[in-house]
Amino acid sequence: TPFVTEEIWGHLRDSILQSRITNIAADWPKALIVAKWPKPRELGGWEDSKVADFTLIQEIVRIIRNLRAEKSVAPSTRLSAQFSAGDKLDLLQSQSTIIAALASLNTEEMKLEETITQKPEDYEVIVVGSIDIYVKFPTIDFLNTGTTKNQQSIVERLKKQLQTAQSQIERLEKLLDGEFSQKAPAEKVEKEQEKLAAWKETAEKIKSQLK
Repeated sequence: TPFVTEEIWGHLRDSILQSRITNIAADWPKALIVAKWPKPRELGGWEDSKVADFTLIQEIVRIIRNLRAEKSVAPSTRLSAQFSAGDKLDLLQSQSTIIAALASLNTEEMKLEETITQKPEDYEVIVVGSIDIYVKFPTIDFLNTGTTKNQQSIVERLKKQLQTAQSQIERLEKLLDGEFSQKAPAEKVEKEQEKLAAWKETAEKIKSQLK
C-alpha cells in the first residue's frame, strides 16, 4: 500500500502543477512519506466545475457498462461509439482515452462531434445529460426474432431512463418550490436549478428518441 500511495501522490502532484489551475501543490514534497499533514484550504472557485465534469465522465462509463452487462457483451469486446457532445466536446476529447479504456470502446471507431444530426444506422442511443451516445452492439439474430427483441429492449431501457429523469425533475421542483429556495445560500439554489435544467433536457431528448 505505501508504494501505491506514493505513486498516486507523485501523479497527483505533477498533474496539478502542470494544470496551472492552482499553486496548491507548489509546496508539496516529491515524496508523501515526508509530507506534512494536510490542512484545510480556501476553495479556489474551480472545484465545482471539475467535480461536475468528473461526475459526467463517471456516468457515461457507468451507463455504457450497465448496457453491456444487460446484453451480456464481454469486456474484451471493443465497441464502436459516437458522441454528440454539444458544449462538452472539449471535455470528452480530453478524456476520450479514459472513457474508451473504462467502457471498453474501440478508439479507432470512436467518434466525437459537437452535433450528430442523424442517428447512425445500427447504433443504439444512450442519453447522459445533454450528451447523446450512439453505441454499436454485436447483432445476434435468434430465429429471425432478434431485431424485434432488440427494439423492445431499446424502448424499455429508454422508458426506464425517462422514469428516472422525471423522478429527479419532480424531486428538484418540489425542493425549489419549498423553503429551500428562500433559506439556502444562493449558490446552492443555483446548483439545484442547473441540475433541474439538465434533467429536463435529458427527459426531452429521451422523449424524442422514443418517438
